[in-house]
Amino acid sequence: VIHRRSDFRAERILSERLFKKDNVRVIWDTVVDEITGQAGKMPLPPSVEGLKLRNLVTGQEMHLTVDGVFVAIGHAPAVELFAGKLKQKPNGYLWTAPDSTCTDVPGVFAAGDVTDDIYRQAVTAAGLG
Repeated sequence: VIHRRSDFRAERILSERLFKKDNVRVIWDTVVDEITGQAGKMPLPPSVEGLKLRNLVTGQEMHLTVDGVFVAIGHAPAVELFAGKLKQKPNGYLWTAPDSTCTDVPGVFAAGDVTDDIYRQAVTAAGLG
């Protein structure tokens, strides 16, 4: 787990469960600057080989070999920029027409984490474009 702060803001019991896992290592105060790998050419898909990391406290850069990446940043959609400009659902996510990325403003489209209030997964965010 790569985390940009020195502690988690999650509920304590969830953090404690994570810390008890033998197969989990937490890298604190660090961000991912780049996902490295192969672009892939048909019929082979792209592949992830590693991460370029940077410690926010020391500035130290490092490479971590990984086979995959799961992105999870918070639980609330970051839509403050659009308040009063685009229609929002009662739960704060941006409204889009059914089965579409069209918002209530012609020519403005929304996809991913700011619209997905059901699955809230990186894979669905990426799938929407």
